[in-house]
Amino acid sequence: MVSEFLTTLTMTEPSSTFEFSLWQEPHFRPVNQFYRRQKHKGSASGDEQVFIGKDQEEVIVSAVRLVPNDGFFWLRSLYVEHTLRGQNLGSSLLEFVHQHTQLPIYCFPYSHLQSFYERAGYTLVSPNDLPNDLNQLFTRYKGKGENILAMARN
Repeated sequence: MVSEFLTTLTMTEPSSTFEFSLWQEPHFRPVNQFYRRQKHKGSASGDEQVFIGKDQEEVIVSAVRLVPNDGFFWLRSLYVEHTLRGQNLGSSLLEFVHQHTQLPIYCFPYSHLQSFYERAGYTLVSPNDLPNDLNQLFTRYKGKGENILAMARN
């Protein structure tokens, strides 16, 4: 469950300020345009909770989707503008999400991102320990040759 009263977190870096918030607009067009600029095929829709980071010009520079399920969220599509990577924007966005989410979160990161997610408090889980719907998705992705891990943060 996402907190009813979301605050906005502002992060100041040496040369930039970034603001994180829960997307409140009725449509996801700007978020999906950001994803397309990052060469991501997926898109935000429906009842997903989408958290974003914006720069001083109000341009979306990071985004992540939480897909609600019965008692947990599935984290998908965490992206940071490629020119801003390495500035802790992804970590800061996840920290903001965690401050406003009380339910467990599962994700399927690519294996090269394991340490990033571990630093954010996620641990490896056995696919057998995933909720049934996620276990089926994970098995299907692995069957397609995806080099992913099953991770969770409770």
